[in-house]
Amino acid sequence: MIFRVALAALVTAPFLHAQSPLYRSPAFEVTASSVRQGRFEARAISRDTIESNYPRAAREVHFKFALNGVDDEFPPGIEHTINLRPHSGRIVTVLYAFGVPPEPALPRPEDAGEGEDGVAQVTIRLDLRAVRRSIAERGYYDPPLGTRITKLESVFVIGDTDPLVWDSRALRPGMPQQLTDPDGDGIYEATLPFRTDYLRPLAADGRARWARRLDLSVFPTLTSPQPLLDALYRLSLEELLELKRPDGALSAGAKWPGVWTRDVALSSVLALAFIAPDAVRTSLMMKVDSEGRIIQDTGTGGSWPVSTDRMTWALAAWEVYAMTGDRVWLRQAYDIIRRSAEADRHAAFDATTGLFRGESSFLDWREQSYPRWMQPADIYQSEALGTNAVHHGAYRVLASMARALGEPAAAWDARADSVRDGIANDLWQPALGWHAQFRYGRVALSRSPRAEALGEALALVYGATPMVDRRRVLASAPLVPFGTPTFWPYIAGVPYYHNATIWPFVSAYWTWAAADAGHTAAVEHGLASLTRATALFLTNKENMVAETGHFEGTALNSDRQLWSVAGTLAMTYRVLFGMRAEEDRLVFRPMVPPAYAGTRTLRGVRYRGAELTVTVRGAGSGVARALLDGRPVARAEVAATLTGAHTVDIEMDGRWPAAATHLVGTVVAPATPVAALAVTGADTGLTWTAIAGAARYVLWRDGRAVDTVHTTSVRVHPSAGLAEYQVSALDDRGVASFLSEPVRVASAGVEQVVRPAGAPLRLERDRNTSVRLPVQIPATGRYAVDVQYANGSGPINTEDKAAVRTLLVDGREVGVLVMPQRGAGRWDDWGYSNPLVVTLPAGAHEITIVWSALDENMNRAVSSALLDHVRVTRLPDSPARR
Repeated sequence: MIFRVALAALVTAPFLHAQSPLYRSPAFEVTASSVRQGRFEARAISRDTIESNYPRAAREVHFKFALNGVDDEFPPGIEHTINLRPHSGRIVTVLYAFGVPPEPALPRPEDAGEGEDGVAQVTIRLDLRAVRRSIAERGYYDPPLGTRITKLESVFVIGDTDPLVWDSRALRPGMPQQLTDPDGDGIYEATLPFRTDYLRPLAADGRARWARRLDLSVFPTLTSPQPLLDALYRLSLEELLELKRPDGALSAGAKWPGVWTRDVALSSVLALAFIAPDAVRTSLMMKVDSEGRIIQDTGTGGSWPVSTDRMTWALAAWEVYAMTGDRVWLRQAYDIIRRSAEADRHAAFDATTGLFRGESSFLDWREQSYPRWMQPADIYQSEALGTNAVHHGAYRVLASMARALGEPAAAWDARADSVRDGIANDLWQPALGWHAQFRYGRVALSRSPRAEALGEALALVYGATPMVDRRRVLASAPLVPFGTPTFWPYIAGVPYYHNATIWPFVSAYWTWAAADAGHTAAVEHGLASLTRATALFLTNKENMVAETGHFEGTALNSDRQLWSVAGTLAMTYRVLFGMRAEEDRLVFRPMVPPAYAGTRTLRGVRYRGAELTVTVRGAGSGVARALLDGRPVARAEVAATLTGAHTVDIEMDGRWPAAATHLVGTVVAPATPVAALAVTGADTGLTWTAIAGAARYVLWRDGRAVDTVHTTSVRVHPSAGLAEYQVSALDDRGVASFLSEPVRVASAGVEQVVRPAGAPLRLERDRNTSVRLPVQIPATGRYAVDVQYANGSGPINTEDKAAVRTLLVDGREVGVLVMPQRGAGRWDDWGYSNPLVVTLPAGAHEITIVWSALDENMNRAVSSALLDHVRVTRLPDSPARR
């Protein structure tokens, strides 16, 4: 059920009783010193101690099974999971069946019990009767991955937690990780020791406890009327110190010791540049390659340019300069960002829409947020809200840096305007009041109408969303009782990770965006949701299930996740103190809900050459009066030229206008139809699978909806140009599935294939760097040009060897062909690159595929692909835009 909730303006007395609620909903309640959710409670014993009776985060074990020493059960991203809560030192798992994917579980905190610290003997059980039966009856068994087996010689358990390892090649018969079947009944078992130590110890009363251990004197100190908020602030600072590596950089989380571009950048923008600029600078420079370009360290199909959200680096670099005034850093960062921006514009910019192509920022686990039919090249071809909000912000940063350096800035602002206009023209959905998550398809793209929270928040914070639409977005976009879902509606049958979850840092960006827009209800909801999770969990968890607000049940989860730490700190810096670092000043624009009224002080804020003590009094959505060193000033801000110790006193205006948020329930979209052509004599039909729960189907042609039907087939008519047909399923609520994979329909002669001599031709950085192919165009018109290729340089989900080449037609650059990785060693797995559209007159033309320095991928040593042929396809005369 979807419903709207209006939060009326609250009238508060000058002071509040210590246990008056800061926030109350049917799901949970927050007071000045506690959080209550059903029978669970967290309370601040002091500003240095919090206790919670919420189930402690048990150690997770993720694992699969490997037949005959081969990792052949599931593709990446699918695995079994157990939470280690032993009793009497033992755990016996459920009986797993080989090759049967686990159903997404929905654990609830009420069902979780306490376990024991120490070492547990865990018995892992596996049913191989179906495998043995297949070998006995058919002579072989085909595992979900890998090659056919004719004899079952061994089975191992592989995984991510000692004593398990992921590399099945390292295991040998007789090792403890081998499962055995002593009685021959087909049920295999292995018993292994696992450490089950919890992050937080239990107090004498059975509650988990966080008690500060580390010296936090290097950070600003916070005192407020809410001891719980002060304690969570200190807990987060302590976790930040724990995340600092010996080399001075910041790791991504307790489970993620590496430094990741996007994680450290978005964390730094939220909060860390305010308090740890040196660690941020060190971390950012670790993500710059030897050519002075930002490293894209994650992404589908071999990283860049399928993913380009490395440009979050630019946003963080500006925050470091704005806080420190370090002009050496300004010059260095500007040149790094400029080089990276030019490479991205060459490899990923769509001049037709003004948008950048490629994967959604942060949402980079393919099936978690995209339809399963989308291959890596399809993901590159898409145009996502979050990635474009990042590029818009990066261009604004380049303009600001250029002005600060005394260099021309207008071109950078013009590029930012182009991306902003593309977002407005091609992603805005006025009927829904939010932007589309992305545009997707093959040649013709259409909008996915899902709401995507991080992209929306970044568009708000960096001004890509016009002022007139900001409050509408904040009132319309979906929230759930426990926070801001990453996107909504959810995808059926996909495990919880990006799908159907809340990530605290996303909620933090959403709350910051709400504060910028003065949206009172969203600020109250955001502050409360972040407080609830960190207080009950006693750590800044990576994510949680949206429906339950519980940290168990997601595919992966880490304690003290860096950007979750930053999200908690941002509630103090970005919201309750409203800190904004600009080129020549530090501005304060607090948003303080009435229930939070009182006096809060932040001491030891280091801003360039000054050290500030900042005090905010009262509550409200705006500043009534500001003092600098006791003297009235026109605005609550300090100049960049200020040095020495100073005080800033801010009195809030007491206003808190009513606002509405859009609270939604758990809504799962219908499954995606699978469509195919059916040719009978002279008739051509499009058929598709019936979808459970579908009330009707919508037929799409070239990115536009053309018909609504209640059957699972329609007749289609080939035309003079290529037509791409897709189908979506709608349920009785009007919730739509993803569109099906495009089906090509064309009459004879619409498509021609041109093969190079010696095909398939191996393309390398230093081999076949210019491939010329003649082509005869029969009629003037629009044509799509793509290539059939193979790239076995790496798996789909990791590494950095996407092959990139520039396409020229008659010597004129048309665009970039991206040939992502399709699987390690899979040089016989063929697919098509992204299509490039060009208008050509009838006659002879020359197509050239070249490698240039701008096509350099992140690997810089391997940029290989097999080229089988070039495909040239006639398109309809009028391009579809949606």
